[in-house]
Amino acid sequence: MRHIAIAALLACAACTAPPGAAAPRVCSAWSAPEPAGAVDPAIMEASGLAVSKAFPSRLYHHNDSGRGPKFFVTDLSGANLRTVTMAGYKDKDIEDMSMGPCDNRTCLVFGDVGDNGGSRPSVAFMLMPEKETYADTETPLRIVNARYPDGAHNAEGFAIHPNGDLYLVTKTSPGPAQIFRLTRDQLRVSDGGMQTFTEVGKIDIAPLVSDLASQRSALLVTSFDIAPDGKRAVILTYGAAIEIGFDLSKPLPPQSGWKSGEDFRRIDIAQQPQAEAIAYAPNGAILYDSERKGEAPVPLYRQTCQKR
Repeated sequence: MRHIAIAALLACAACTAPPGAAAPRVCSAWSAPEPAGAVDPAIMEASGLAVSKAFPSRLYHHNDSGRGPKFFVTDLSGANLRTVTMAGYKDKDIEDMSMGPCDNRTCLVFGDVGDNGGSRPSVAFMLMPEKETYADTETPLRIVNARYPDGAHNAEGFAIHPNGDLYLVTKTSPGPAQIFRLTRDQLRVSDGGMQTFTEVGKIDIAPLVSDLASQRSALLVTSFDIAPDGKRAVILTYGAAIEIGFDLSKPLPPQSGWKSGEDFRRIDIAQQPQAEAIAYAPNGAILYDSERKGEAPVPLYRQTCQKR
């Protein structure tokens, strides 16, 4: 009887996972959006979000351009806000933030990369070491200036890979978004010299959100993050979120061969007034929020991967 039961289990496994079947690279099932809290009113133009690994009850936020080089520290619900001013830098258009290795520590990295006019000769990244307690004003560890190899680009999303490299995705439509990289070594340069990005790939957003392809705003990348293990990334647009199942430290395979549900999956997120901030949590969940429209509180949403 025992042998029959084992045989039945093996037969069932063979039915559900045939030999040679590819395991999904992306989450197979996401939870429905659930409110995790609300964005503090001081964060009027939420444009970046990061989840601390060292301090599990902490989130980091920043506003869009025009409100000074500041960032905000809150708890996981967006409450208990503390404001920190970054000294020694006049921002132009800080559009995203990420966390990652920086020398022998972890840094918050703020990207002054917005360029709606497509005219900036260079962009900048501020590296701020993560610490348990921040003063009201803190000086970045360093500021890294960078330019694109092919002229100016507007961008609102970048992320730090676990290996320390920085990957930036342009805000482009029509046409594919370009992916550029600054290496970990380039981010270590502290002499004020100019670094040059390397283009490492392109992603055409339209085929990934085919039902929204006629809506230009749904094709514009507004935020971006890389999973804690480096094997996946999540892209946010004004109308959707897409998880892609590739490690960006390796060459991207041709997009024509990507399979929905295996290589990428659109996530059914809550609709937001102007969604521009998304981040992975250390457990692989995603959190996201939005800029404000009017005086209504802006929810902070969380979704968890229920089946990998």
